[in-house]
Amino acid sequence: MGEQMRVRSKVRNLCIRALTGSLDTNTLVHLIRRMFQNYDLNERTGFPDSIPIPMQNAARQIVEDCINSGRFLEFVALLIEVDRNGIMGRAYRIRDLQDIIEEVVDLGFLYDAERRVFVEDAGQQRTKNWGLLREGDEYLFTFLRMDIVGNSNLVRSYEGDVIAHTYSDLRSIVQRIVENRNGRIWSWEGDGGVCAFHGAGASNPATLCAMEILHEIFLYNMLECPLMEPVMVRLAVHNGTCEYHEVFEEINAEVIKKLADIESRFTEPNSVTISKTAHSTLDAAITAYLRAFQPDARNSLYRYALEFKS
Repeated sequence: MGEQMRVRSKVRNLCIRALTGSLDTNTLVHLIRRMFQNYDLNERTGFPDSIPIPMQNAARQIVEDCINSGRFLEFVALLIEVDRNGIMGRAYRIRDLQDIIEEVVDLGFLYDAERRVFVEDAGQQRTKNWGLLREGDEYLFTFLRMDIVGNSNLVRSYEGDVIAHTYSDLRSIVQRIVENRNGRIWSWEGDGGVCAFHGAGASNPATLCAMEILHEIFLYNMLECPLMEPVMVRLAVHNGTCEYHEVFEEINAEVIKKLADIESRFTEPNSVTISKTAHSTLDAAITAYLRAFQPDARNSLYRYALEFKS
């Protein structure tokens, strides 16, 4: 079951009225089985098979089940598809659909027509799951990992408040850059963390963020860093599928382990390392700035680093 979102009574009633005025019970059951494959309306409502289920009861049950399973936004997106494209070649117009969409927008979500899903309105809220991902479901992500080089030595060499201020600045830099490209910080410790980008094209923004973070930290060292030495970082980008969990420590995925391995074993200070799989989905405009290298027989990787020509 997904996390239950808070849906106002007005929105529930709008959806129930829309379904009742737009579809018959059989069509509604066919529709909801796109989301819940073995959905049994009689079992859910308590009506025996021999008694027709009133449309009002059917609509109310389905709306409540979508809300309680954390899939209400997916259901509204499905209604948009039905209104635009019909069902099995037959056209349907969903009553009050625009009013429903406006209510969902008021909840802090926008409809992404290209992906056919609702996503968070970043101007109103930013949550770890983009308001979209369900606990325990598997998705494709691109991950960005950053680690501060020589953290232990820095902590020993400077006063605690100086280190805390510096590391807080670095986190702010990372958060601003990552969220500007619709990424999320999923895990953060004092000396670095892991950021996530969701979807098939996410390697592009993840890699661009890594490059921009490197640039911003270079400028930070030149202009603002309170330490007597520059802060050096290692960044790595890797993609793959894993289950989503709100608690990062519950994600036990090979993609996360590989990401850490790439960063710790194959990344030089003040550089970005991109895995082969992440590189394969990058735009040519980005790959032009990357240099291939092969640290061992098992790994083909790509590097970006700041270079200054004399």
